[in-house]
Amino acid sequence: MTDKQTLVEVLTASGCGRCQKTKTLAKAVIAELNDSRVSYREINVVEEIDYAVRLGVMSTPAIALDGELVFAAPPSKAKLRQAILDRLGESSAPQDKESSTTQGKEN
Repeated sequence: MTDKQTLVEVLTASGCGRCQKTKTLAKAVIAELNDSRVSYREINVVEEIDYAVRLGVMSTPAIALDGELVFAAPPSKAKLRQAILDRLGESSAPQDKESSTTQGKEN
């Protein structure tokens, strides 16, 4: 394990229907990773408009990692998980790839 930290920022706005789902998704991925190097922050783009503009946020919800806009729209759970692991300098083979390598084997 490295000492690299990763900050997951979910950029939201009041009245945003998909924002709650995206916040729940991000929190779930972080909980599953169970890694103290990953932290979470919610950002209301109205309250922090200058920061949102600097990131290039055009709509909500959006997700930034370490102050860089990575997802301009809600990602899948697998994509968010992989992006966080990439930031931490770790890689994780997706489960579907593992299962596809075993599918060729006869039972």
